[in-house]
Amino acid sequence: MSGVICHVTHGRINPMPAHIDETQHYDADPTTVFAMLRNEEFIVYKCQQSASLEATADVTDEGDTVLIHNRRVLPAKVPGFVKRFLGDTITLDETQHWSAPDEHAERTAEFSVNFDGQPLAFGGTIDITPHGTGTAVRTKGVLKCSVPFIGGKVENFAAEWIGKYLNKEQRVGQQWLAEGSG
Repeated sequence: MSGVICHVTHGRINPMPAHIDETQHYDADPTTVFAMLRNEEFIVYKCQQSASLEATADVTDEGDTVLIHNRRVLPAKVPGFVKRFLGDTITLDETQHWSAPDEHAERTAEFSVNFDGQPLAFGGTIDITPHGTGTAVRTKGVLKCSVPFIGGKVENFAAEWIGKYLNKEQRVGQQWLAEGSG
């Protein structure tokens, strides 16, 4: 995970967006991992395991592609300077547009996360690829906060939080796969 890079323009410090590059590893083939990631029960379960107060999931097959929409409400366990903007809860509205699988069962999704009208946005790509005897799921994205002066601090906090969330999702996913919950 990289931090926020700043540069000076006309006497002002301008934060650059935070870049996320996290890879999760699963002990299953890409087809099995994607089946889990698109499973509405798993999506809600992983949200519940990450302290969501509410969670919904909608998965729509669109020919060979898949659209996943997930909405979750989390308690705002954030520093005071962030809580001023967010309030007591954080609502995340995520959309993933998944490609059809290729001959190796690899897939790519473009995703966007809206923070329910807050001045924060997260978007990028997710790739599912074979990795050894298992699967790698790589999330690459850009996190941007449009609040002057503290945007960089918000981005750094959010980037750290996203990294922790993805680590938790991997642990929950490994457990789900091991128990054959799908």
